[in-house]
Amino acid sequence: MRRRTALSVVSAAVGGAIVPFSFASAPAAARGRALPAARPTARWDFDERSGAATLEAVSGAADPVDYVFNDARYKPDSDPLRRRGVRGRALYFDGYSTVVTANGPGDLDLSGGLTLDVWIAPYAYEHGIDGKPQALANQHNPDTRSGFLLGLRRFGQIVFQLGFGDSLIEVQGAPDKPAAKNRWTHVAATYDPAARQLRLYRDGLLIGTTATPDKAPVPAAEEPLLIGRHNRSTLLNGEFHANMYMGLMDSLVIRQGTLDDAAAQQEHARYVAGLPGHRVPRPDLAPQRSRFDGDRHRPQFHMLPPWHWMNEPHAPVYFKGKYHIFYQHNPLGPFWGQIHWGHAVSTDMVHWRDLPIALAPAAGSVGPDGCWSGSACVDGDRGPVLFFTGGDDRLPYRQRTGLAVSTYPADKDTDLPAWTMKSEPVTEAPAGLPAGPGTAWAENFRDPFVWEEDGVWYQLVGSGIVDYDGTRVARKHGGTALVYTARRPEGPWTYRGPLHHNDLTTRPEPGEVWELPVLLPLPGPGGRRSGKHILLICPWWEGFNPNAVKHTYYWIGTFDKRECRFLPDHDEPREFDFGEHFTGPSGLVTPDGRAVVFSITQDRRSEQQHAQSGWAHNAGMPVSLSLRRDGRLGVEPISEAAGLRGKHLARIRGTSIDEANRELADVRGDLLDIQAVIEPRGARTISLAVRACADGTEETLLTYDTAERRFFIDRSRSSLDPDVRKGVHGGTVELDGGRLRLRVLLDRSMLEAYVNGTNSITSRVYPTRKDAAGLRLSAEGGSSRVVELDVWRMNGAYDTPVAPAVYDPPRPTDVDALPNHDFATGDLTGWTVVSGTTFSDANVTTRSDWGWGGPFYQADTGSDGGHHLWGFNPDAGGDDATGVLRSATVVLGGDGLVDLLVSGGNDPDRLYAAAVRASDGKILAKATGRGGEQYRRVVFDLADHIGEQIYIEIVDKATGGWGHINVDDVNVPVRRR
Repeated sequence: MRRRTALSVVSAAVGGAIVPFSFASAPAAARGRALPAARPTARWDFDERSGAATLEAVSGAADPVDYVFNDARYKPDSDPLRRRGVRGRALYFDGYSTVVTANGPGDLDLSGGLTLDVWIAPYAYEHGIDGKPQALANQHNPDTRSGFLLGLRRFGQIVFQLGFGDSLIEVQGAPDKPAAKNRWTHVAATYDPAARQLRLYRDGLLIGTTATPDKAPVPAAEEPLLIGRHNRSTLLNGEFHANMYMGLMDSLVIRQGTLDDAAAQQEHARYVAGLPGHRVPRPDLAPQRSRFDGDRHRPQFHMLPPWHWMNEPHAPVYFKGKYHIFYQHNPLGPFWGQIHWGHAVSTDMVHWRDLPIALAPAAGSVGPDGCWSGSACVDGDRGPVLFFTGGDDRLPYRQRTGLAVSTYPADKDTDLPAWTMKSEPVTEAPAGLPAGPGTAWAENFRDPFVWEEDGVWYQLVGSGIVDYDGTRVARKHGGTALVYTARRPEGPWTYRGPLHHNDLTTRPEPGEVWELPVLLPLPGPGGRRSGKHILLICPWWEGFNPNAVKHTYYWIGTFDKRECRFLPDHDEPREFDFGEHFTGPSGLVTPDGRAVVFSITQDRRSEQQHAQSGWAHNAGMPVSLSLRRDGRLGVEPISEAAGLRGKHLARIRGTSIDEANRELADVRGDLLDIQAVIEPRGARTISLAVRACADGTEETLLTYDTAERRFFIDRSRSSLDPDVRKGVHGGTVELDGGRLRLRVLLDRSMLEAYVNGTNSITSRVYPTRKDAAGLRLSAEGGSSRVVELDVWRMNGAYDTPVAPAVYDPPRPTDVDALPNHDFATGDLTGWTVVSGTTFSDANVTTRSDWGWGGPFYQADTGSDGGHHLWGFNPDAGGDDATGVLRSATVVLGGDGLVDLLVSGGNDPDRLYAAAVRASDGKILAKATGRGGEQYRRVVFDLADHIGEQIYIEIVDKATGGWGHINVDDVNVPVRRR
């Protein structure tokens, strides 16, 4: 965790004409020539074992390897990943942050021919965002159609591009000859000027050719040579570079001259003959959880993927003594998209092992554009089958459900590591499907939930009910789950109508579409059959909605198998969890008859925080559901969670709050299981503080209000980080026989609280201080009694040891703040409008979203009320208005680190926030937006200017689309007078 400097912004320009390949062998003239390998112009062997640089062997230059954890934000710094290569070591490109930047391949005359060859072992294929390849190595400019690129298109198809000034010629490898995942492939690309041809070789064999113009190629010498990222990568969500390679790379060579078929085959054979045993080794591509050691916010005893993005866990299934869980996963980075099915296995639902990715988008499959959520069910002797949502953008409605089967019948491996998708869909959304008061919303048809009962297979598909006016949706009635039945998983499946639905006019909470419908039988007291079911759903809206991805609703009722209808016992949907983080339910019935639900716990972090941490989201603790004697829903963490307990840190019985606190004084931890039974005895409130500093600077309160019968979480002081979402959430809960029964699972940033066995709060807390690890009880009024209180330290869910969390050293405190740094006054007090009309008091707003797509994620400093400076004022010229705004002039002090939130348009010359030296007006550092409204924090390292007078200047000289800039929470360490 070194000094963090401002992040550079890379353009996302698109350009270049692509010419389709033709396939032919090298011409006779070329085949007849002896084409000895030329001396390399550049060569990277990636043999380093450590460090953030790699040697270019010809020039001797140490080229930098950019990697997210070179300067880590939430954990100790660590080097780029390296593994065993084909020969020596290899560099592991993580798919979103790893890139090598070089000056270029030396003195390279493209008119004399060009050859690139490299060994690669891909882990995952990118979708082909914006039609661009995943770049292996490139120094090209698609705008000027110059330079070269070697890369992969969708599904691993190998491509080579070369620019000739007026065209960018591409040769594509045969689609059935890709660079296969999880094995080493030797790729060679060559330009033959004599034959006017580009050729591609895979493992020494020709896989593609195309013709080139009768003119010399044009180099792109002004561009850096990038290894692992496209020269014009698309920027996603203002944060993530697409078109990046993911996997191992070894022995990249760029050289003058040309390969023919014979030479390519000879060179490959010669290389393999020099390997131990004359065999290409198997690459080690398994993600290692140790990459995140020390991350102060990453959960340790909850299920989560080994890295990158996770959506909801789904398709839990029990088979041959093992529980399997799958999850929505983007292996290429901690951002949404390119969805695969991750896979983990357990014997107890709390200790997990990672398994290979189960399903991936594939050409010719039901899901070439994504394998979305679904479920699993055991189909007799062939074992579990998977039902998934297949994304196919070529279809009119883009979604349908598909089926995948494991290799268990052949290999008898109960880990179920390998799966095959069936080529035919299971169910599709035809137009005009009748659904209660309207028609099924064919554009929203996803998330199959499947079970088998008495020889009948049932399938629920999440959807909505609408009225169409032609092809246009004229009215939305509400969400629903469509029911299908069949006699076997492959079908044929018969449509039976909507299971149940909500009416938007009277009950809008469940949304316009139901996602992830789950129907489970509810066991009664003692595990006996109750005859009741629970229906759980997640609401979805077509446009932006502030309640999106925050809630799960349920009904208790009866499932009529004959009519395939759900008859609820209560009309109003009930919220499952009070915390606004519990979403994405999935469930199963365990062998002992329990109804168990899995969920995703949204982390509520920004895109920048996801990028800096390298992971996003995790699963909640599985919960057992039951129907209590009083008719209420029983909710408890599964009993197996106790198997994660380690040292018993506290055992307190029959005492006062004060005495309990004395016994808790030395109990600290960020991985805890807490059980308490407390009698209020006249107290108005009872609170448990977790992740608490001794001085209360940081703490999170779990409180029960006896008068209001309300249980809530207060995160207003959970973190000093202004970029962390906070707030108070709760709901109505009755005491249990006059007692408060509390169970709390604390897992770094993850907090789950269960009260009286009926309700839960799932939340996230992100403390900044290492000492925010204490526990403390409090009560308002009365004479509360602690009947029992137990605290255990928790062990990790995976075999790897749990590394202690690491925190940043404290910043200097002997400094003042920039006046009105967070716009807490609600206007421009302390700031001066230098020129123009774009900045005024009207631009200071508390709006949390911009009205058409998402949250600003402005700062929460505790005093600002959510104010921030939005540069777009529709009443004062909007994007066409310009101007300059300036802060007060101050003397820079402390450590010289200035940070602020910035968003808006991307124009570093005309649209920026800058730190300026007052004496001569010199810009010391500046930052622009990234073409998005969501804020990202930038840091200016001005340590060399401590003691100088500076001011912050916000400049908008841009007009037209995205011609505005937004700023918030400008932190300047000001030297005290």
